Amino acid sequence: MRKKDQKSKFKRFLKYIIFDIAIAAVVSIFLITYVASAYKIEGNSMQTVLNDQERIIISKLAVRNGNINRYDIVVLRKPDQPSKSIIKRVIGLPGEIIEIREGDVYINGSKLTETYLKKEKDIMFKSMNMKPLLIQKGHFFVIGDNRTISQDSRVFGPVPENYIYGKTIFRYWPLSKFGKIE
Repeated sequence: MRKKDQKSKFKRFLKYIIFDIAIAAVVSIFLITYVASAYKIEGNSMQTVLNDQERIIISKLAVRNGNINRYDIVVLRKPDQPSKSIIKRVIGLPGEIIEIREGDVYINGSKLTETYLKKEKDIMFKSMNMKPLLIQKGHFFVIGDNRTISQDSRVFGPVPENYIYGKTIFRYWPLSKFGKIE
């Protein structure tokens, strides 16, 4: 009988382990799909704030609640290649008129303050211009901080809100830069 009891205990133990693993997997999938997930930066379009190969955590919950604001750094599906994800900064909001003159962004005629950009604009940056554009309802104008190399709304136009699926929370790699992203 003793062997039978040990076998029975082992089966119950195994059952609980498998059940716990299954529950953990379901919870993990839910969290990654709907709440938050890791994202790896690929490219330099967000320099100097974010650099190639850095790792960040994004909140998916924040954008599901329609909580997208100017200056937020978001992860989105690239409109001209929806299978590819990119990271950019929200500059223009629905209903606003955006214009770029000599590298400076204007929203509804007022120059936008962009403290996160390099202090000195290079000659290419200063020569950037874009005619006034009305951002339609349900769309956002996104731009990379490294304006001279970024492929963004200046190229593919305003982004539909449903293409934006994450908002940056914090950087976890490299460890020397661990913390909230400003």
